[in-house]
Amino acid sequence: MKSLSFRLLTTTAIALTCISGIIVLALALLLRLGPDMLISHDLKRNAERVLAGVHFSDAGVPDSVRLNQKMTAIYSVLQQDAAYRVIDPQGAALLSSDHGVTAYVPQGESFDPARSRFRIVNNGEGQQVLTLPFTHEGREFYVQLMRSERMHRVMLGSDSEKTQKLAIAAAIIAMLMFSLVVVWTLHRALKPLRKASAAAEKIQIDNLSARLSLDGVPTELAPLFNAFNLALQRLDDGYRVQREFLATAAHELKTPLALIRGQIELEGVNSEGQNQDRSALLRDLDHMARQVHQLLHLAEASERQNYAMEDIDVKDIAAEATAQLERLAQRRDVHVVDIANDEPVMVAADRGALFVLLRNLIENAIHHAPPGSAVDIDINRHGITVRDHGDGIAADAMPMLFKRFWRGAHRRDEGAGLGLSICEEIARTHGWRLRAENSAPGASFKVSFAAD
Repeated sequence: MKSLSFRLLTTTAIALTCISGIIVLALALLLRLGPDMLISHDLKRNAERVLAGVHFSDAGVPDSVRLNQKMTAIYSVLQQDAAYRVIDPQGAALLSSDHGVTAYVPQGESFDPARSRFRIVNNGEGQQVLTLPFTHEGREFYVQLMRSERMHRVMLGSDSEKTQKLAIAAAIIAMLMFSLVVVWTLHRALKPLRKASAAAEKIQIDNLSARLSLDGVPTELAPLFNAFNLALQRLDDGYRVQREFLATAAHELKTPLALIRGQIELEGVNSEGQNQDRSALLRDLDHMARQVHQLLHLAEASERQNYAMEDIDVKDIAAEATAQLERLAQRRDVHVVDIANDEPVMVAADRGALFVLLRNLIENAIHHAPPGSAVDIDINRHGITVRDHGDGIAADAMPMLFKRFWRGAHRRDEGAGLGLSICEEIARTHGWRLRAENSAPGASFKVSFAAD
């Protein structure tokens, strides 16, 4: 797996190479074409100045060119480097600053008005010529402006090849400096990641309270750091709950084990009470077996991968749970009433988990229902409601209902205090919501299939 630094540096290097190539190419083109563009601009500008200074005779023929003193001096002193000629359509020079009598033309050719710019050689020195047409009183004339390449080199200030090399060298130096800045910036930008990696390596099972610092973290990476810290918080909370759970489970099992041990050690001391001792031992063993059974249910209910989801008719599972608890209901003189309609209520659930959920809720209602009363079960597409007609839930007990190993005051000697915790875990793992409320009379436990 390639590191983030390597990927960023590789991408940056490729981008810099492409940009450098484009810049060098652009500079080369500019330095090669730039002088020619400047020459064209200079020729046209000075030709227009000459054209603006042309004056005509009464016959409509150019008879003079009036320029400012500076330009007049240039054309007078530097005749081999700067000159102008006013030409008629036949190529004869009507006016000229260098006393020429014909138009400038390439060697061996005649005057062609369509050739606007061309190069000639005079005494071994190259000269650039621009031809600019104009009209006066319907007659065509032409202004030709000549500049020597020597003069243009002086005007440009230095040799173009030398300038090109300097520009390319400057571009390369700039790219190298930019590369160094990019590498330094990446190093600083990735520093929080390196610090976070070092901090994450130090997190052990015994210090889950540690968190990654957000100091200096780029805005784009802050959500990732926050998500990691939240995951650590959930892991810490889960680990703490498991420790508390194991401690409480050990305490709950320790007491009946101590009682059983004491009864076994005293066996035979009182032969007349052997049957009574045997019954007490069996009750304690049943209580421990129930606790262990519910602990297993609680462990399974917390893990969704233990579930085999399928479409189930909730009414069928409720009927099975009611049938299993029928003897308990008869002993307590409680009648279980199913007030669901005849239509099936289908949900996606694990059959075994849904059975445990319904059995625990119905069993809890039976234990809290007074003799001669009923437990109502209402099942519809929105959820399940199990209601007893007892004394209801005390205000101080409401927050404790789903806490593991918690038992009401009148049930301290029976049950493990895990039934409702198991129900809540099953509902949560299925994406449902379980809540309790007083119904006056009694209490209702409601499972909503769509969690609020």
